[in-house]
Amino acid sequence: MKPTIKPKRTPEQRAEEEAIRRQHEAQPVRQRPAGTIHQQSFAAILALLARFKAARESLGMTLADVSQRMGVDAPALSRLEAGKMLNPTVGTLFKWAEALGQTLKLDLSRERIISSTEESGE
Repeated sequence: MKPTIKPKRTPEQRAEEEAIRRQHEAQPVRQRPAGTIHQQSFAAILALLARFKAARESLGMTLADVSQRMGVDAPALSRLEAGKMLNPTVGTLFKWAEALGQTLKLDLSRERIISSTEESGE
């Protein structure tokens, strides 16, 4: 584990940070920040990534095998499989499926996504 080094802050910077903390305690953010996805969508992405990994493993293929077929770096594919990079392009997903000898099917539905505030009853 790397040692952590605290950055040195002036008393003014520390006071400003403390004021921001107090403001957030008094008025916490209750809406999802713009650009974020719903928890259900996030879970669906993770599930899809797990399916890609399971398919690769069931075929006995290595990351190097698949990445070579896709034309991407093996470390990049590893980050995708591990869920460390959660924003693959649709083109990348299609290339990934093709590299595994499979077909990716996308679907658009009217299924309603429940927001976290609706789930908590607010």
